[in-house]
Amino acid sequence: MTEISHPVGVGVWGLGRHACRKILPALAMCPNTTLVGVTTRDDQVAFREAERYNCRYWATPQDMFGEEDVDAVYVATPTGLHHAHGMEVLKAGKHLWSEKALTDSLSQAQELVRESYERDLGLCEGLMYLYHPQFSFIVDAVTQPSFGRILSINCQFGLPPLGEPGFRFDRELGGGALLDVAPYPVSAAHRLLGTDLELVNSVLFEPRGFGVDTHGFALLSREDGACAFLEWGYNRAYKNEISVWGENGSLYSDFIFSKPTDHQSRVSVRDQHGEVRYEDIEPANSFCRMFCAFSKTLSDKEGRDHLREEAELQAEYLERLRRGR
Repeated sequence: MTEISHPVGVGVWGLGRHACRKILPALAMCPNTTLVGVTTRDDQVAFREAERYNCRYWATPQDMFGEEDVDAVYVATPTGLHHAHGMEVLKAGKHLWSEKALTDSLSQAQELVRESYERDLGLCEGLMYLYHPQFSFIVDAVTQPSFGRILSINCQFGLPPLGEPGFRFDRELGGGALLDVAPYPVSAAHRLLGTDLELVNSVLFEPRGFGVDTHGFALLSREDGACAFLEWGYNRAYKNEISVWGENGSLYSDFIFSKPTDHQSRVSVRDQHGEVRYEDIEPANSFCRMFCAFSKTLSDKEGRDHLREEAELQAEYLERLRRGR
């Protein structure tokens, strides 16, 4: 693939609240990307955002695909549409940057991965917290010899009732807490404990009248006895935290998966005897940092391969949790 020396031209497909509040500002801010334009079914929203960012509005995705200065497309449509939309992006010769979850099934995720390999195009899943210095600090801390072997990880991510839930309670559009909230603790578990985790048990709850799963939990383990307890859900007091227990130390931090861009994170690190020290992490825009990382893969085959593998692995874990095995 020819190295792209200029900022990556990005088109955004789908303009829900999340895309308007987080994705568009980050793409406009990132020095490695140029927000070329947007496309969505809601003309009023599209015109408003195109004017705000001085970018183009395309009436159809096909119009966007025809633009030579669009190198990548960020798919921010509902999860249940990601497979069809992602396949259109790849077949149009554009790099696919997708909102999590990549798709609503493992088989569909594997199809997108195969297509991206065959066309030598990037496929990146948008788990922004992985690029925040808070998570980088945690990874570095727990991999130090002084921390010792990781014994367990505990992650919880829960959301209170949402005023505008969007497609979250629509099964046909890929709604449900498993695909919406669980990807965060699941990705943290395999990033910190490795890719050889076995599922001990998982339970998804689908209360009567909701039509989708609203919460769940899972226990995963590694051959050496290390384990991860993950819990996620809707309609509960907000919780967004991680703790890691090691042989010689432990750490805890909250607002790990989602946080305002001006939030100063804090990580508490304890030694073997429980003595604590606090590490303050400077605020950062995790979306902007994520897009900078995505842009580098356009000229980095190893980087493209890594993010494809990560996306497929994530889909495998979510499928295991869904099946309970």
